[in-house]
Amino acid sequence: MHKIRVSILFLLFVAILSLSSCAINPLSALPSSFTTKNIMKVHQGMSSGEILTLFGEPKSIRSAVCGRVPDQWICTTWEYGDFPYDNASFKFSGEHSSYILNNFDVDRD
Repeated sequence: MHKIRVSILFLLFVAILSLSSCAINPLSALPSSFTTKNIMKVHQGMSSGEILTLFGEPKSIRSAVCGRVPDQWICTTWEYGDFPYDNASFKFSGEHSSYILNNFDVDRD
């Protein structure tokens, strides 16, 4: 009788633990600086310095040639978070010390 009671309590504990873990929201892959307030401040034409102030240093940086001939330019993309989870990307034009934001995407699903 004691073994059955212990087994039932153990199974009940495992079931409660499993169900409670489903209710916990996973942590965001984005830094805590990605608040709604900060995201709403972002707009085209911002400097890379302003983005650094709002969100900190990016997780990764990519450089590519954007546009079509004859209007090509070097574009630089900063990425935060972990795709396909919460992530953000900011695409800039300009020189290393004076990047200007062209477009951005923030996904906090």
